[in-house]
Amino acid sequence: MKTLLLTAGIALLSFTSTQSLAHSKVKSVVSADSSADSSLCVAIAKDNPLLILKRLKQAGLRKHQAKDVLRCNGMSASEFAYKHNAFKAIARLDLATDKERYAHNPK
Repeated sequence: MKTLLLTAGIALLSFTSTQSLAHSKVKSVVSADSSADSSLCVAIAKDNPLLILKRLKQAGLRKHQAKDVLRCNGMSASEFAYKHNAFKAIARLDLATDKERYAHNPK
């Protein structure tokens, strides 16, 4: 019985610590300045599609323009989104390359 309780306690602790690490990662991304480009990079890192669309409008960019000209921490928008596992942002901004699309849809 002690072993079962101990195992359950360890599992609970590891689950809560994993979740807090995931949340702290997103919160640690902050804008270096108040520019629209920086806030768009933060929205990408937070993986929030509605916020991304709002920030695109503020920056005066269209999705294809953001894909081509936006730089976040010296990386392209695509590289930055993949680094932060922002898969909703990748889909919203159509950041996946043709090679990556083919890997997921080989037809």
